[in-house]
Amino acid sequence: MENYIKNFNTFDKSIVYDFKLGDGGIGDYFKFFMIILTKCIDNNTKIYQKINNIEIEKYIKLKYDFFYITEDEISRLNNFTIKKPYDYYDGCCGYNGNIYINEVFYFDNIVKTNVKNILPSLPTNYISIHIRLGDKFLETDKKFVKCKKDTRFFSEEKIYKFIEDNSDKNIILFSDNNNYKLKIKNKYNNIFISNSQIGHTSLSNTTNRQILDTITEFYILSNSQLIYGASCSSFSITASKFNNVKYIK
Repeated sequence: MENYIKNFNTFDKSIVYDFKLGDGGIGDYFKFFMIILTKCIDNNTKIYQKINNIEIEKYIKLKYDFFYITEDEISRLNNFTIKKPYDYYDGCCGYNGNIYINEVFYFDNIVKTNVKNILPSLPTNYISIHIRLGDKFLETDKKFVKCKKDTRFFSEEKIYKFIEDNSDKNIILFSDNNNYKLKIKNKYNNIFISNSQIGHTSLSNTTNRQILDTITEFYILSNSQLIYGASCSSFSITASKFNNVKYIK
């Protein structure tokens, strides 16, 4: 990464990452950028992220300002390709490269400040469980959900066993369905949950508060000592790649 940044201005080809509202959630936002970045590093190609003024951009920032590019600046580029997230979609749930995401991105202070609003009793040391039920179970107006049949398979029995095997630890539970989160919280005393407003950042009816809360949950998840991914989700896999946290599938 260090050599790539050092030699960035010497490359004569460019790829522009164009992520718009509706192109995916937070995990996808990170995942596809990092997939493209890896390809750019391997091929001596500049990477740019097109500024689309979406809400995610307020809270998740690139460490290198020269990675950002405007519509007007794109028009002045030579030898460039614009890539959408799903140009690289291969069915995988997460980014599996060797560069930690914290080498490229950071969270705005608003996100860190919001932690106390959604989880005021955040323990100092904790492990996490993330359960993605799928878009079918999102608690929102269904007319805004694009993948209405999206479900993620997981074993409730294995989740319970993991909780019971770690009864001496603080466990924070994250899920895209609040009722399911409450169900498990009410069953075990060592489970912590946030009071965040759950929302999928890809949907057009998701509020700014929901987006901030969801990114804040991602931030908390990324600082776990261990992440147990109960179902396939780029949210938890990418969170583990942010700070190189151990991930159990």
